[in-house]
Amino acid sequence: MFKSIIASKYTIVLSILILSLMTALLVESSQPPLPLLGKVNNLDKVAHFSAFSCLSLLICALFLKVSSKEKIPLFSAPLIITTIFGIIDESFQTVIPSRSSSLYDLLADVLGAIFAILIANQINRYIRKKSVTMSD
Repeated sequence: MFKSIIASKYTIVLSILILSLMTALLVESSQPPLPLLGKVNNLDKVAHFSAFSCLSLLICALFLKVSSKEKIPLFSAPLIITTIFGIIDESFQTVIPSRSSSLYDLLADVLGAIFAILIANQINRYIRKKSVTMSD
């Protein structure tokens, strides 16, 4: 019972972090872009890649916690959720006067999600391997 309480708290915390990051990204999208993003070539794409990698990594952690799978397939819920959120974010920017939507930004979002899924699988494999060797 104690493990299930901890697991449910972990799931709740991850869910709150995911929703908080999504909210922060939408709030950021409603503001004029930072001047630094225009001064450094492709820094905007790096920001998209990084932010959506973090979002996808959190979704991957939640996915691994609530599913019985040992590996996240590349085309799975974390990628779909992150991609849909990227589409929502880019669509939202079309109605903000100081912002513009870009397919390249969406591509950076999706690539960030794919990168996070690959990293999450490596981390999960390492953790599982460690727990097997510790139990021996």
